Amino acid sequence: MNILPAVLLILAGLHGTSLAQTRPSVPAPVTPTINMPGQGPDASVPDILDEPSADGDDKRKKAGGGETVPNELCVIFAPSADADTAQRFAGDFDLEPTRDFTMSGLGLRVHLMRIGDGADPDEVFTRASADERPLWVQKNYVYRSSTGDTAGQQYALQQIRADAAAAQAAGGAGIVIGLVDSGVDMSHESLRGARIKAIDVIDGDAVAPETHGTVIASILVGQGPLHGVAPAADLVAIRAFREVEPKLGAAQSSSFLLSLGIDTAVRNGARVVNLSLTGPQDKLVAQMVNETLLHKVSVIAAAGNEGPKAGPAYPAAQDGVIAVTATDAADRLYKKANHGDYISVAAPGVDILGARPGGTYDFFSGTSMATGYVTGVAALLMASEKGLTVTQLRKAVEGSAVDLGAPARDPAFGAGRIDAASALDQLP
Repeated sequence: MNILPAVLLILAGLHGTSLAQTRPSVPAPVTPTINMPGQGPDASVPDILDEPSADGDDKRKKAGGGETVPNELCVIFAPSADADTAQRFAGDFDLEPTRDFTMSGLGLRVHLMRIGDGADPDEVFTRASADERPLWVQKNYVYRSSTGDTAGQQYALQQIRADAAAAQAAGGAGIVIGLVDSGVDMSHESLRGARIKAIDVIDGDAVAPETHGTVIASILVGQGPLHGVAPAADLVAIRAFREVEPKLGAAQSSSFLLSLGIDTAVRNGARVVNLSLTGPQDKLVAQMVNETLLHKVSVIAAAGNEGPKAGPAYPAAQDGVIAVTATDAADRLYKKANHGDYISVAAPGVDILGARPGGTYDFFSGTSMATGYVTGVAALLMASEKGLTVTQLRKAVEGSAVDLGAPARDPAFGAGRIDAASALDQLP
């Protein structure tokens, strides 16, 4: 059965007119094998297993519109539950198991199940939620992002003083960045020399070159002529989103695939995970992010492009996540950026030059791009201080930021616009 993998738009701002220049195609690079280092849990991160489900929390649903993938449920079982338990549960409620994975941390078993044709989805969900066999049952929620504006100049690396920091930190060498996004065009001239391992958790075959993933990858690890923040870092590019509108870079996925993508990044040794996406807080994604933090892996997410009056965007608003808003070349806030107490820092995200599949380039705007710059700086800090913890990284990034807007921390700029060179000086 052909199951739509969900509707999770990751473009927190991709919109542009392709540059006229078209680059020749080049062979795909040989990517390295990346092994997961031993990383124990960080007990300072609170457990959210007992938090209420998003299904009963209207405020959470409003954050991302509360949209769901039709006729799909995520059913989460304890590690001790066997395959027969899941099968019996599915049979009792006329559900069709389609995919599953086991979280690498707590070992929770996450099953994606489709509601049978002709059944009332709300009635099935209500009855299934009351069953005691799973830990919880939830709908497969939609995460959505916004498109931005275009124009252009290449200013970001100089503004955040990333060049000097990259030289000091060996370009992020030895650090694995997890990018959970759409497909990356590894044959692009600005990526063909990068150390990229591509994994497709949607189709499981050759990763399709798509716009949003390619743009963010070029910000993270781009090689000349377009340099990334951490060009020597290893990138695990997880394709968990399928592109639906190439011109804008719009892509779609779901709670299940996002969680699987994050888990895959952790299993492949990521020290920091880039999530250029926004949506509602649902329990499955929240638990997966929490497990990632428990594994001492930093999570950096886009604050959203729904405007100053929008509610909190998730997973950026989740405790422990570094939430990133966007600024322009004059340190002015991106006009479509969300506001809120959850904003951690700002980074360049307006008129950003990025790689587009097919060897071309565009200028893009949005908190997606800003998130990439903060993730790149995080890789530089980790490369410079190998034992940097999640908490220490956050303190260094926020404590070194250039204060903008109202004095001290504020709901528009957070702690301020990042400064890579100053952040290195903040390291323990």
